[in-house]
Amino acid sequence: MSSSKKKVCMLAATPLTIHFFLKPHLIELAKEYDVTLVLNLQNDSYLPPLDLPIEIIDISIARKISPLADLTCLFSLIRLFKKNKYDLLITVVPKAGLLGMLAGAFAGIAKRIHIFQGEVWANRSGFGRWLLKTCDQITATLATKVLAVSASEKDFLVREVVINTNRIEVLGKGSIGGVDLKRFAPNPEKRVEIRSSLGIPQDAIVILFMGRLVADKGIYELAQAYFQAVHHHPNLWLLLVGPDEEGELNNLDFGRFVTQVKRVPYTTEPESYLAASDLLCLPSHREGFGVVIIEAAATGIPAIGSKIYGISDAIIDGQTGLLFECANVQALQACIERLVSDVELRKMLGNQARLNVEKHFSNAQVVNHYIEYIRNTLNTTSAH
Repeated sequence: MSSSKKKVCMLAATPLTIHFFLKPHLIELAKEYDVTLVLNLQNDSYLPPLDLPIEIIDISIARKISPLADLTCLFSLIRLFKKNKYDLLITVVPKAGLLGMLAGAFAGIAKRIHIFQGEVWANRSGFGRWLLKTCDQITATLATKVLAVSASEKDFLVREVVINTNRIEVLGKGSIGGVDLKRFAPNPEKRVEIRSSLGIPQDAIVILFMGRLVADKGIYELAQAYFQAVHHHPNLWLLLVGPDEEGELNNLDFGRFVTQVKRVPYTTEPESYLAASDLLCLPSHREGFGVVIIEAAATGIPAIGSKIYGISDAIIDGQTGLLFECANVQALQACIERLVSDVELRKMLGNQARLNVEKHFSNAQVVNHYIEYIRNTLNTTSAH
């Protein structure tokens, strides 16, 4: 690495976060700085290589709480940070944030940015909530700068006393990566092609869920709401795109409508499946910022999302999509049936969604916000 350039280290737990959100940031940063990415390459092995113009270091960060493995990882990070003497550390996701901020502070990295992207404890209770929330409080305390990916997430973290309001910022209108408006756009040819390949009729109404198939993403509520709605709208199909890491699909029962539920475990072309759909549904219980919602918006389709922090920043209720009370199956079903029945409403919401993304969430805008923020952080004499 060139000694004349400042050294930036980004720490993440898995390649998935980088692949879907942060590759453009790292490519831009590499034009100005010596950039190192540290992550667990054993996770998400189905992904293609990251193919980035930077140094990538594989380190064993366990996804779940594992005291011995976490302690081993912490010491490995301290050794790495002391050896390489980075000028700036950037962490994303909770586990990487906690271990990274502890190691970074101990190793003397003066400038440390953590990016909050949704809190795993937000919908939990009891000891588990307390423990995970405490970990986030430690991360926030040790970080010299803190970002949230949406205004409502910032408000949530302040309200929950994770951090003081004057210590956390949101860049622009939120989001972490924005949307490539050329890649994500209406595509009638792909619509026909994808539907044909999956055996979905061209005149069907298709609901798309795109993301990890886990309970926190609301897939159980979606399955129930779809099962009820399809009784009234036999032309309604459900497309599930994303990894089933915990075998949740085995617990979903669609009865005789199972043939109208299509599954794609992984794709490098999310824009194609968005183009093939009529509406997106993201009934999450927690979300930092619904990136897939603005990707859908760029493709010209409206979204239905739960009325929680993060999603309520990505959907303008009644203008770019519909919000419903989180975990309320009946409310979700009503939103689905409303959009299935009203073609003009669906079209209007989709058009407004596209305009909103063009105005606030292009990837050039969002990535530039982050690059400027990082550049300013490195150029200031103090991290605070």
